[in-house]
Amino acid sequence: MIRALIFDFGGTLDGNGIHWLERTYQFIQKRHPEITREEFDVADKATIAEFAFGDTSVDWSYQEGSMLPVDAVASSKAARCTLQETTDAIATGIFKRLNLSDQLKNEYVEWFCQGVSQSLSKNRQWLKTLHGNYKLGVISNNFGNTRGWCDEYQLTPLFDVIIDSTVFGVAKPDPRIFEAALSELCVAPSEAIYVGDSYKADMIGAKKVGMWTAWMVGNQTKACLDLSVVDVQLSHLHELSDFLSSVAT
Repeated sequence: MIRALIFDFGGTLDGNGIHWLERTYQFIQKRHPEITREEFDVADKATIAEFAFGDTSVDWSYQEGSMLPVDAVASSKAARCTLQETTDAIATGIFKRLNLSDQLKNEYVEWFCQGVSQSLSKNRQWLKTLHGNYKLGVISNNFGNTRGWCDEYQLTPLFDVIIDSTVFGVAKPDPRIFEAALSELCVAPSEAIYVGDSYKADMIGAKKVGMWTAWMVGNQTKACLDLSVVDVQLSHLHELSDFLSSVAT
């Protein structure tokens, strides 16, 4: 019944249901509770716009449901950055705008990248158990470096398709980015499941084209307006194996 598994990257493969944005805010909030979410969001959005487009006035947000600015051209420098270089560049901008120390920024980058490496290592081993039995893919709202990160963490050989929103020119939840992946995999929407941590970008986007949906909630409390668009909720990515077994019987 399900022949293809397609995954989000950030917050799904590299973290157990917690997006980069939330991980960063939670790290800062524990050490500086006086920094409000509004202050953090302002610093984050300006930093992302500067990193991705070299222009802080670009209305770019990588929160759930984000769309690419029509009139902005993504920076080729951002697209060439490794995951750690990306983490460091974004952290530098955010911490500087919030007047936080370089020492704390360095601690954050080490903590964040260590967690990412551990998650991707565990998930790579799990994906190996699925490889050959299912067609596998990735769709990510990213800066053009998704394939580079998959190369970096030895994930690329396991995937039959890797689509980055900046490279493709359209971001989730636009149906076209999901349809492109399905086309490359040569599967019907009803034969594929999309796994992601964002309700709006991932669940609504995939369900609009008729895919199965698996929502990575981890240990977080997440708002959901309509559970009918979610076929299964996962507290851990590897629970997907149980769901796949249940729908195959």
